[in-house]
Order: sequence, then C-alpha cells, then structure tokens
Amino acid sequence: MNLDFDLYRKNTPLMKDKWLESLKKSFYSQYAPMWNVIIGDRITEDDYRFVKKFEQDLYENRSPSSSEPNDRILKYIRGLRFHSIFYYDRLNKISLPSDFQEIRPMTRDDLQNRITEILPIVSNLDRMVVNPTSGTTGIPILAPNHPKTIGCYVPLIEYSLARHGVKTIHHYNETTAIQLCNQHKTIVYITPHSLAEGAKFAKINLTKSDWKSQDHINQFIKDEEPIFLSGDPYSFEGALEMNLQYQPKAIHSTALDLSETLRIKLKEHFQCPVINFYSLNETGPIAYSCPNHPEQMHLISNDIYIEIIDETGKPASLGEIVVTGGRNPYLPLLRYRTGDWGELDHSPCDCGEVSARLKLLKGRKPIFFTDTQGNKVNPVDISRILRMDSNILNHSFVQKKNGSYEIKVRWYNVPGKENTEELVSKFNLLFGNDAKITLMELPISNGKKHKMFINENLNEI
Repeated sequence: MNLDFDLYRKNTPLMKDKWLESLKKSFYSQYAPMWNVIIGDRITEDDYRFVKKFEQDLYENRSPSSSEPNDRILKYIRGLRFHSIFYYDRLNKISLPSDFQEIRPMTRDDLQNRITEILPIVSNLDRMVVNPTSGTTGIPILAPNHPKTIGCYVPLIEYSLARHGVKTIHHYNETTAIQLCNQHKTIVYITPHSLAEGAKFAKINLTKSDWKSQDHINQFIKDEEPIFLSGDPYSFEGALEMNLQYQPKAIHSTALDLSETLRIKLKEHFQCPVINFYSLNETGPIAYSCPNHPEQMHLISNDIYIEIIDETGKPASLGEIVVTGGRNPYLPLLRYRTGDWGELDHSPCDCGEVSARLKLLKGRKPIFFTDTQGNKVNPVDISRILRMDSNILNHSFVQKKNGSYEIKVRWYNVPGKENTEELVSKFNLLFGNDAKITLMELPISNGKKHKMFINENLNEI
C-alpha cells in the first residue's frame, strides 16, 4: 500500500507538511506491517478548541462525585427535552430533580431499534462517524459518533497515564502509542494525531500474515519507541506468548476485564505500570484503575454521572452500571444501561483522586476459542463476521466440548439458503475447512439476557 498524501490531508484537516514527512519514515519502514487502510482524525479547528476546553475542565474542575446527579447533569438532561423524539418521550412530564429516578433508562435495544428517533432533529449529520459494535450482548448496533467526541479520548487517556506517573510527549517526531491487536483480520494503519501536535499513533496486528517477517514485529515497535502500548487483554496475552521485547512507559488495557493474574504478568514482563481502562463504544471512557488499588477504578470524566441500579431499576449499592451525560452530540446518554455490573465507593481514596471508585463485578470477561488446529481465535473476529450482515438482530456463538461450533442467530427476515451457506463458509475460513459448524435460530429470551460467547471447554464461561 502506498502513502496517499492527498487522502491523509483530506482525513486530517490540520495536517502539516512536517507531520507527513515524519509519518513517511514510519510508513515505509522496512519493518512496518502491511498497512491496509489510511485513517485520519478528521479534527477541525473548532474540534481542536472543543477538546482543549474539555481537557482544561477535566483537570481544573474535578470535584467529589455524588450519589445524586449534580446541577451540571440536571442541566444536561433538561437540554435533551427537545433534542429528538426519543428524549422528548422519555422526559415528558418529568420534573427534575425529584423525578430523576422515574426516567426510563436507555438500552442497547433502543440503539438498535430506535436510533433514528435518538438522532438530533436539527443537527448537521455530515460529520457523523459510525462505530459498529456488538458488545457483550450479541446485539449489533451502529453507534453514531463525532470526531470531536472521539478526540476527547486523548486527554482522557493522558489523564489516566498522568495519574500513574506517565507523561506523554506531543511532537510530530514521536510515537505516542501503538495499539496491539491479535485478530484473524483487522485494519492496520498509522496516522498523526492533531490533538497531540502530530505525534503518531499506530494500530498493528500480531498475526503473522500481517508482516513480511515475524521478527519485524519486535523491531518495528522498538524503532517507533511508543510511550505506551494499548490493547485488550487478549492482545496482551498474545504479546506475552510471542515474548514481545519492549519496555513502554505504560500498558493501557481496555475493552475487556483485565484479570489480576494477567495484570501481574504484564507488569513483571514489561516493567511498567499497567492501567485498566473501562470504556464502552457507546459511552466513551468511564473509569481508570487506581494507582494504589488496581482492583478498583476511579470515575474519570466530569461530564458523566454514574448510578447503580438493581434488576427492577431502583438505586442499589450493587447492581448494573448506568451512565448519564457525555459529549457525543449524536448519542446523548440518558440513564444508559451498560449491561456491566459493579458497585460505587464515594469515600476518599489515599491515591489523592477525588472521584468515586468503581469496582466491576460482572464485566466483559475475555473468552477465547480454538480452531480445528488448536490455534486461538479472538471473539472479535466472530463478531466482525456476524456484524457485517445487517439482517442479523442478535447472535450467540458456542464452541462445544466435542469440537463442533454452533452459531445461533436471530434474523430480521429469514434469509435464503445461499446467504446462510455464505455465512457458514466465512466461519469455515476462520475455524478451518474441516470445522463442523451448525447455524440455528437463536431462541427468544423473554427478557433474560443470553451469553454472547460460550466455550464449553473452558472452566469459566
């Protein structure tokens, strides 16, 4: 793949010539992976100012979180009343703050089935970025987002790094981070980031087929010298298995639960702080692991309110994590049920952070599968295949003890034989031509959540 200067400039409006010159060295490195896409941050001058103002607020206006929504959150909610049909319906006849608990929570079902009602009535949708996700529920959704909202990840991640004693450098000749993936297939790219003054960010895949030579992975990372490595626990397990030899300033883990066993292994191998980051595609970053108590996480952002509710929707000390607030103009959160469980602790922490501590209890635990040759398969690859079919409303995947596989799917319309055969063939490419794969209807759950991924050969499913 060649470096398309015009496309990079189009996708990165604030691009400078010196950024491109620095990028060219990394892009054409003899050790570089086989890049397959060109991506930019789409940040404009207005977006830049928005994120910098958000960053200032993040650092300067930290205050102890409350068990009740503060004035800022209440003002945010009131502003949603005429945002769209969905919010008008939810807030009709609601008087704040007394009726806050009466607001019916948002769910993933709403995002899947009522997204056109959620989108703002009078807002320009030209800058919308769509991030597909299946989460842990098997309900594919297309989460609308905005470049400035995604841009806010930079100060939020950097805040969590700073709390662990790691300072980032904003310079176009530096590489801030390399994201590790361990998937059968994914996008692989490198790009400058406008909010880090052109500092580079790369996403690479540890799979052998993405490299000219296996030993190039270590060499590329060493040459780039990223300040930190990011990824999910599955990817970091892959890095340990291949004995990745590089010492970053930090390991930044997200997307899935990071077990204490893996955290210790990562800390010992890479000799640096290991930061667990709780973030959802729909919500953005929510919390980061405490420097003194890694099993607990501090709420990170000033503009979201977290509550814990039980199965009936009432406040609880232990229950489902619900989010209100945020900065996404296309998807404001109004008591959004995350599907994750935890408990909040509002007492002071000896690390010095003033925000409440969140302890995840039933989060997104990593589950891996194996193909017919015994090689690990990342569940992300399974989700990617199923998510590409817009006719699929819900799905689940099971690896049986006898080595066979079951794909359980709920369709919007019953597909033809050719479509189902094509779906099975894609999974044969992933798990092996000799894989025994059965496609079946996913039964209606009657409100009870089903498990998205099950491997009957694992002790914990």
